[in-house]
Amino acid sequence: MLPDKIKILDLSIGQEGRGQLVHQSQFEFRYLESGLLQPSVGLLMPPTKLTYLDSALFPVMDQNLPEGDLFMRLRQMFVKQPLTAMHLLALSGVNGIGRLGFSIPGSQVVPKPAVITREQLLSLPFTPAVFDDLVHAYLSTGAGVAGMQPKIMVPDRATVPIPTVIVKAGSTTYPGLAVNEFLCLKAASAAGIQTPTFELSHDGQLLLVDRFDIDANGNRLGFEDIASIMGLRVRDTLSDRKYHGSYERVAEALRMLRLPENDLHRFFEQVALTVMVSNGDGHLKNYGVLYTNSSDIRLAPMFDVVTTSIYRYARLQGGEDLEDRTMALKLFAGRGQTRTYPTTAELLRFGRDVCRVNEPGKVIQRIADAMSDTLADARQDQRIAPQTLTRMADVWDGGLAYAHHAA
Repeated sequence: MLPDKIKILDLSIGQEGRGQLVHQSQFEFRYLESGLLQPSVGLLMPPTKLTYLDSALFPVMDQNLPEGDLFMRLRQMFVKQPLTAMHLLALSGVNGIGRLGFSIPGSQVVPKPAVITREQLLSLPFTPAVFDDLVHAYLSTGAGVAGMQPKIMVPDRATVPIPTVIVKAGSTTYPGLAVNEFLCLKAASAAGIQTPTFELSHDGQLLLVDRFDIDANGNRLGFEDIASIMGLRVRDTLSDRKYHGSYERVAEALRMLRLPENDLHRFFEQVALTVMVSNGDGHLKNYGVLYTNSSDIRLAPMFDVVTTSIYRYARLQGGEDLEDRTMALKLFAGRGQTRTYPTTAELLRFGRDVCRVNEPGKVIQRIADAMSDTLADARQDQRIAPQTLTRMADVWDGGLAYAHHAA
């Protein structure tokens, strides 16, 4: 059980206590100390100031609040308790994506759950009940991950003190979702686009994705999604803010952070693949940066990418089922721009003018080749249901056309 009211949380950065978050009439964050050696809680909150005040939760803390399936599970577990932002941060604990951790002052350390090996995860015979058991067993270590899809973080290495693998499952609403994301990530990786390490379970029902915010030595890196960098909060009455804006504005934000020019080229690759696989959910929370300090910032790998247009949704209750045929964001900023998927000429112009790619057509061709190879391999993969593959191949044919027109 949690307290009915939580007014103070201790905040750690990379497992070390660095400040306190206080909520009374407003949110207040207090650094315990200042100075050049003090790590920053977020790129918009450097330790040059000891105290920050805001009427709402700070974006860098808002970004990892559980949502979707995980939030509903928490709601069911704490049915008689409030779940304010402070409660959700307390439940997220010290293992969330990035390097921030939260705990109630004086609370007991949660015992570490047993390590589950990668092969055990890959061999799990998926059923909703099995996934429920996995969530309940590891919720104390894995609540600090955002996103609507059913997912949980689990530890698979005894040598690393935090969970290192995100386990994702499908749902009745979105059948074949694990396979869908697996194929999109496989195409991205084959095209030379940086992705986390990922694997599909033996029955094709679970996707294992390694956390990309932990370096080779087990150290945690700072992570912020683009919504946080833009100072936007998404868990409020305007929860669709992650769908506001354009990829051009995202590129501008990356330039303001002084990322290397190559990272803008990498961002074009991510946007081009999003367009070509018809990923209509490439919103502001699905792009981000990693950092150790303000002078060492780089684009995060591509993550959370699926072909959304193979699924249908009802715009209104009882209304006609529709296909998702628009992007999450506009390609270009400005009046008159829409979320309609761009023409080849528009995508090439975005690469040249916005991301400064000399030969964007070659990037598009490389992605198209990788998509074709991925589909060919998938036809030999018994884990992939033929109906899912057929639907994705039909959609990806439209994406391959970008390469034909760019030639």
